[in-house]
Amino acid sequence: MKRILFSSLILGAVAVSASAQDRIFNNPDNKAYLGLRVGAEVTCPGDLTYRGIGIDAYKNGGGIEFGAVYNAPIVANFYVEPGLKLYYNTYSGNMDLFMESEFDGDELFDSMSVRKFGMRIPVMAGYHFDFTDNVKVSVFTGPELEVGFSAKEHVKSGSYSFSESIYGEEGGLNRVDLSWGFGAGVTVKKLYIGVSGTVGMLNMLSDGDGVKFHENRASITLGYNF
Repeated sequence: MKRILFSSLILGAVAVSASAQDRIFNNPDNKAYLGLRVGAEVTCPGDLTYRGIGIDAYKNGGGIEFGAVYNAPIVANFYVEPGLKLYYNTYSGNMDLFMESEFDGDELFDSMSVRKFGMRIPVMAGYHFDFTDNVKVSVFTGPELEVGFSAKEHVKSGSYSFSESIYGEEGGLNRVDLSWGFGAGVTVKKLYIGVSGTVGMLNMLSDGDGVKFHENRASITLGYNF
């Protein structure tokens, strides 16, 4: 009798352990959900490059984004997560470069910054590992389409300053960019925190005469899943 009881306990423990392991990679309770997201980002403009020669024309800046994502389970714990977000970010000119020129005896530029506002449409594919019912770790990657609504360059020289759009033929910057994103996140109950990065895939200069410029960024994101 004792042997039978002991064997039953062992088999039960093994079954529970196997079930827990199965949920890590294939949770049967997976459901689609909507999530709100807000993030702080570091904008990392790449060098201007011409025939492999790089010019450090801009310095890193900061920004924010906010929006929503829709998490759709596909198979096991694999999912696809499209989203829609609005963003505002900025980066500054490298004044060690732009202040080399002079105008009427004064430095041509005291400061220069680029400020952008627009929307992003990420489509991430990922996999989550459900260690408990309330704790999940996810990894993801995928493309992100960015469309700029406005982008202005702000320049100051002494008491004189001006601001102008850098989109179109005059400014030379493209409104549309395509980036590749990647990252990881942790979900505790309905709260989400993640870190991610994107690498710009398109040349942002519409008529660069061989000059190339890409925009990258790193982000920390907070969210709530419904």
